[in-house]
Amino acid sequence: MKISFLGSLFLLSILLGACSTPNISTGNSLKPDHLDTEKFIRLEKGELEVVFADNSAFGEHHRAKYNGIAELYHSAQDSSIFVPFYAGFNLEHIFGGDSLTELFEPRNHPMELYRISNTEVQLYQSATPLSGVESLTTFKLVPPHYIDVTYQFVIHDSQFFKHKYAGFFWASYIHAPADKKIYFQGNKKDSKATNWVSAYSNEHGVNSTHKSQQDTESIYFAPNFNATLASHFSEYKYHEPFYYGRFHNMVLAFMFNPGEGIRFSQSPTGGGDVNPAWDFQFIEPDFEVGKEYSFQARVLYKEFEGPDEVLAEYEIWKRNGLR
Repeated sequence: MKISFLGSLFLLSILLGACSTPNISTGNSLKPDHLDTEKFIRLEKGELEVVFADNSAFGEHHRAKYNGIAELYHSAQDSSIFVPFYAGFNLEHIFGGDSLTELFEPRNHPMELYRISNTEVQLYQSATPLSGVESLTTFKLVPPHYIDVTYQFVIHDSQFFKHKYAGFFWASYIHAPADKKIYFQGNKKDSKATNWVSAYSNEHGVNSTHKSQQDTESIYFAPNFNATLASHFSEYKYHEPFYYGRFHNMVLAFMFNPGEGIRFSQSPTGGGDVNPAWDFQFIEPDFEVGKEYSFQARVLYKEFEGPDEVLAEYEIWKRNGLR
């Protein structure tokens, strides 16, 4: 049987395709084009003073392997809300449902911190060794008491994520608040009425995650999955994608856009016996390798005036088109 020249090229392309690895993309597509990196950056704007950190230790207390918002101060409160050793909005885990051989991969892989302006920083992490996730987090102070956040990521290798989704987990370690609960609008699974929910987990990894009322994703977790805060669910469902907690006379709220894929998580002792963790996750199902994904968040830190005022802040952010 004779094969034409074009036919030979076609067969060759098939053979080359069979030998290639199309599930891997390469490159640093999110890396900022800046020269200087810093281990920590202090910014002040409006009522807030904020220290951002990469994964390096600095100062007297802040330990290595904690990133994001290392210290958060308000003019009406004389101490940082976060445990001095640790951080808030700290990228902790990247998971796909199997037990994590390196539990805190994002903590251990180096990060680069850039000062963009007197109100904005960027935190970059090249593709992580196991999960192949490259990410860029932009933090921007917005007067009088907001930090707007954009998290962008690209998955460069699908091999780590065998169960058709990618999960990301952030922790915020709160420094000995009198009230360890988080609050959101929602309901119990067997109720249709939406009310304010005060959620508390009595033990680390028990009733720890709260899904949205629209969250129907039944994602896989291995029996020995070891980031337990992400895989154990409460009886509550939240209505809108925001929650808050109390710290002395202050309120700390986390708001998200889009709400799809966001799950709230909490631990009563995540940062030590008296230090709860007020956490969240982002789930991206059926992702494409090499494609950029993102979500936005707003961190609100101000004097507490009541739950309805927090709801009003979320509604204003949502109505004004976010960022």
